Order: sequence, then structure tokens, then C-alpha cells
Amino acid sequence: MPPVAQSEGREAGVVPVLTYLTIAQEWNVLAGFSGQVSLGAAAFMATGGYTTALILVHTGLPWPVALLGAGVGAGPLALLLAVPLLRLRGDYFAVGTLAVSVAVQALLSNWKWAGGAGGLTLPTERIPSGGNLYQIAVLVAALAMALALYVRHSAFGLRLTAVRDNEPAAAGLGVSVHRHRLAALVPTSTLTGLAGAVIAFQFVVISPDGVASVNWSLNAVLMTVVGGAGTVLGPVVGVGVVYYGLTRALQDQQTLSMVIEGVLLIAIVRFAPQGAWPLISRAVRLPCVRHRTPTPDADIASTAIPRTPEHA
Repeated sequence: MPPVAQSEGREAGVVPVLTYLTIAQEWNVLAGFSGQVSLGAAAFMATGGYTTALILVHTGLPWPVALLGAGVGAGPLALLLAVPLLRLRGDYFAVGTLAVSVAVQALLSNWKWAGGAGGLTLPTERIPSGGNLYQIAVLVAALAMALALYVRHSAFGLRLTAVRDNEPAAAGLGVSVHRHRLAALVPTSTLTGLAGAVIAFQFVVISPDGVASVNWSLNAVLMTVVGGAGTVLGPVVGVGVVYYGLTRALQDQQTLSMVIEGVLLIAIVRFAPQGAWPLISRAVRLPCVRHRTPTPDADIASTAIPRTPEHA
């Protein structure tokens, strides 16, 4: 169940929503467009959040540097993990990313310089608040949306969905499977790290049981699947339904909220596996934003294989 912001102010209440939109959209790019079902969002959020906290607590550097450090820390971690993880397929990839999240949480719980199980308290005089924090959250969420739009409309995204739909066929037509999956993993992990920094700024106290909790990964999955994986607006709908429709409305009845979330997820998977947004778009006669499935003779061939004089 997503945490509800305790900070005062209308803008502060929107920051967690924008953060969930960021991580849901990044999971959507990985799973919905590239077919990599990841449960590792918590690992990259923890990396970003703790990098930000360590810079602020142990150095005199300002918060913009700490925010930049969140992305710089999460991106290289994704590159490092890509070596073993991208060799895995299907459920094995999901289990591998989940194991990374659990390992990161255990490491932070036993790392004294990072505060151990008690975590760290950020210096409030050196963190953004109010309007500045809201603007940062908007910027990070906008970058996540822009990435999804790019994947949806670009030739790179077309090749990426070709890998998702039929990896051997895409590879046979010249698409580099490893390179495209790596190109999806690194930017999504970087933006998830920035989301972790936003959460650290929002809640001031950062701990392994908070920012490193696997619940972040599970909530990203829930929101994206409910809204519609493989669509640009699906995660937006999913965040609205789960956060505002359930979490905020039932914040005093958490057990009931979790039960409803579970039932909703089962119902979506069973009766509307494409998610809520495709149903809404068809109901109001809007074009569905799900990425079209490429065909070998037209789409993949025109984008994956370089044109030579004899093909011209």
C-alpha cells in the first residue's frame, strides 16, 4: 500500500503522487515495452535516496548536487547489474531483480555510515521544501513521461517491442537484444533513483524499511497493471485509481485497502489484462495508446535492418 504524505500543504500532498507516477512509468517502459518484468525499483530508489542523504549529511554540498548524485548513483548501479541480470529471461529476471532489492535493503540495514537500521535524518535547512520540492517532483515525473512517449513513438521503441514480442525473430533481423534492453534499463533506473531523492526530501528521515522497501516495486507493478502496461497513459490512470481511489480514501483502514487492491489486481488480470486505460479509450472512442505490435516484413525490417542500395 502506498504511503500517504504527512507533510502539510497542497503541493506537498501531490509530491508522492508524482513520485509514484515516475516509478510506475519506468516499470511500464521496462515491462510494458521491453518485456523485462522487474521487481528492482526499490533497489534503485534506495540507491538514489541514500546517495542524496549521504551527500547532505556527510558533506557541505547543496541539495542540487545531492539530487544529481541520486541519478549518478542509480545509473552506474544499473550498468553493473546489467551484466548478470540481462542474461536472465522471464521469471528469472523478475526474481533476480527482487533479490537485488532485498540485498540492498540488508546492506543498508547493516551499514553504520548510512545510519544502519535507524537510517539518516536529512538536515532540514539544506533540503528543498514547498514549491521547490513540488517543481522537482514535476520535473522528474515529466522526464519519465517523456521517456515513455519517446519509446512509444520512436524507431528504438519499435525495435524494443519487437524484442518483447519475439526475441529470436528480432535478433535474426539484426536487432541487438542486449543493447536495447540495456538502453531501457539504465535511464529507467536513473529516473527511479531521482524519485528516491524526492522521497528523501519529502519525508526527511530515510531508512531501509522506508525507501528500500520492496513495497515500492510491488506498488509500481500494481499501478501499471491496473492502468494498462504498454501504454503511455495507463500508469497515470493506475496511479489515480490506486492512490486516490484506494489509499487516500481508505487511509484509516489499511487492511481493507490492501484486500481491495489484491481483488482489483486479480480482476484486472483475469477480465481486462490490457488494463483500464485501453477500456476507457475504447469507451470514449479515443485511440488507444498501446504500442502497436510490429510485423516482421514491414515494421522490424524497415527499422532494424540498414537499407542497402539493393533494398532501396
